[in-house]
Amino acid sequence: MTFQATPTEVYSAVMEAARRTGLLYLSGDVRTGTVMFTSGRSLMMFGDKVSARWKQAAPGTVQVTVSLASFGVGGLPRPRGGSSADRLSDALSGLLPHAG
Repeated sequence: MTFQATPTEVYSAVMEAARRTGLLYLSGDVRTGTVMFTSGRSLMMFGDKVSARWKQAAPGTVQVTVSLASFGVGGLPRPRGGSSADRLSDALSGLLPHAG
């Protein structure tokens, strides 16, 4: 996804999108363009680990990639509403203006 935003605006929007989708913050840094969340209540519980990475593509334009890495016992059903990465992407899309 590509947005008309600054890296700082993207970081703030990703944090808000995660809050809206119930993801818990693990780590991140606006300077490195990364943030990591979990859908589990702790690292030892089952769930998804979701990362968002962004880089400035042009002045005023930032490209964001959201990816998913499941952890825990395989074969457990996914929550309704799609994967945690899909929900984060959908929420983020509603918070920032798309480029181009």
